[in-house]
Amino acid sequence: MEKNTLYILINFAYILIFGILTGVVTMLNMPPKDGSLKSYRKSRYILGLATGLMTCYCVFRLILPQHHGDFIDFWMLVGFTLIFSWLTYVSFLYLIESPRYRIKHFIVDGLIPISLLLAAGITGLLIPSIQNIIIVVFGCIYGLKCVWMLYTCMNEYRKCVKEIENYYDEGPDMRWMSVTLILSFILFIATLVVFYIDSLQLVYYSLVPFIYLYMVFKTVGFATKKIDNIRKKNFYLESKPIPEKKEKSRDISEKMRPLVEKWVNEKRYCREGLNIKEVAMEMGTNHNYLSQYINNDLNTTFQIWLNTLRIEESKILLTSKERLSIEEIGIKVGIPQNYNFSRWFKQLTEMTPFQYRRTHSSRE
Repeated sequence: MEKNTLYILINFAYILIFGILTGVVTMLNMPPKDGSLKSYRKSRYILGLATGLMTCYCVFRLILPQHHGDFIDFWMLVGFTLIFSWLTYVSFLYLIESPRYRIKHFIVDGLIPISLLLAAGITGLLIPSIQNIIIVVFGCIYGLKCVWMLYTCMNEYRKCVKEIENYYDEGPDMRWMSVTLILSFILFIATLVVFYIDSLQLVYYSLVPFIYLYMVFKTVGFATKKIDNIRKKNFYLESKPIPEKKEKSRDISEKMRPLVEKWVNEKRYCREGLNIKEVAMEMGTNHNYLSQYINNDLNTTFQIWLNTLRIEESKILLTSKERLSIEEIGIKVGIPQNYNFSRWFKQLTEMTPFQYRRTHSSRE
């Protein structure tokens, strides 16, 4: 009786939590119907569909008997969580505005394992003697598909981050997205594990809502950042640069090198909020050529290149006789936020500004 009561309480709690999350992700802080925010709105609706599906699944579990055979239990669990994880990852692809053809391919690809699970489940019901074999097939299809979805999304995430680094001085912080992907993957694999280890179920059921609370509120909060970046910078992640005319890489390098060197020598990088279009205009060139030069010839991205120049300049100021504060130096080189300045300094030099000053001052 105690187990049945706990079973009912967990499902009621899930219905309440995921029902609220469905309402939050589909309605709260939803951006206006702007064409440039179309992918973001779709991402929210798909994530809402995933959380709504969780709500329906828990209602379904309350209606059906608690146990109706290991085979049916496992089939329902794996089938549902595969669809749930599939929707979560598709939502992520829309969130980062991955090119549409990749999303279509991903959706078509997602239908294949779901169809296989459906076919295998029906076969198992018709031929009970092979149910144990089919349970192994279920687990393999589910595990492989989760690995493939994580791989696909992580690839798209890295491309998205690189696009931002190739355009912005300091773009929106996207690190929470990679955290979300990894947490989702761990969650979906844990679903498979807890089916076999009953003692872990209570811990598992307690953690699931917290992971999705984090995901939903991060996604909802991302709306403001997307609107700001689109309207203030007038840049869309899905837009691809259109070159004015085809030129050989060597010709572009020869033209760009003196322009870049002149801009760097004038120390025009010591200003915050630059983007590649503004810098290219100041150089008197096209931002596609500048991006190509930075990526191919300097083997880096716009954001890293810009902040490397700033950190090199800050090294001079840190050891100068003026003895400026760390905050003042950050402002002077174009990274006014103390946290960002220290983060970039440590990333590029493997020591903090304080450590660098102390080390180099002691040598003098």
